[in-house]
Amino acid sequence: MKKLSFIILISFTCNAMLFAQQQTSEDPFKKSLFPPELIMQNQQTISLTESQRNSITKEMQDAQSEFMTLQWNLEKEAEKFKALIEKIKPDEKDVTDQLEKMLGVENKIKKRQISLLIRIKGALTPEQQEKLKNLK
Repeated sequence: MKKLSFIILISFTCNAMLFAQQQTSEDPFKKSLFPPELIMQNQQTISLTESQRNSITKEMQDAQSEFMTLQWNLEKEAEKFKALIEKIKPDEKDVTDQLEKMLGVENKIKKRQISLLIRIKGALTPEQQEKLKNLK
């Protein structure tokens, strides 16, 4: 059950990142990277090896702990931001400085998401990648 929760968390995180990008036919994320759930749902179809499965699972587990820490940091910075803008007379510099901190954490999350998807793609053979492209 713990593993399923982890998979769902990573899936939502990756999907949210992919969905947040402009949805055009030339979207490089959608076109070139593969959501973990697509790979997991098609393990037999793409002939995923045990070694590949282990590698992808390790990458996802490593990312999970980083995502959790980053999410906590983002929540903390968002609370501070909210408190600043709720003041009767918010100080613009304080608000924009806090916004920068919040956006910095969001940027770290996005970079880690891309890193995860790149590492997952790197674990796949060109043939497997082609099969996944056809399955999309």
